[in-house]
Amino acid sequence: MQSINSVMIAGHRVKITRANLDDCYGEYLHERRTIQLDSKLLAKDYLPTLRHEMLHASFHLAGISFLESFQEEACVRCVDEIFFPAYERLLKRLKIDHPHQ
Repeated sequence: MQSINSVMIAGHRVKITRANLDDCYGEYLHERRTIQLDSKLLAKDYLPTLRHEMLHASFHLAGISFLESFQEEACVRCVDEIFFPAYERLLKRLKIDHPHQ
């Protein structure tokens, strides 16, 4: 799979790097505007992990992650595991390959 060096999120360039991560597939480092993906990540897990970390980045860049009572991981998992699969099924059902078509 082709490597991606960065993505634009909310007008910010977020770097994408690989690193040896011990206890997770990926992480978003807000202070560095960087998503780190585990160097041992399997190809099949690359895009789902990148999408998940992009959600973390989105919540941080929007300021949502800094609310006192906000449970970021629960929201990211909800969007990642519930919203996206439903949305992708809808796009497939509507025979839309890309959401901007």
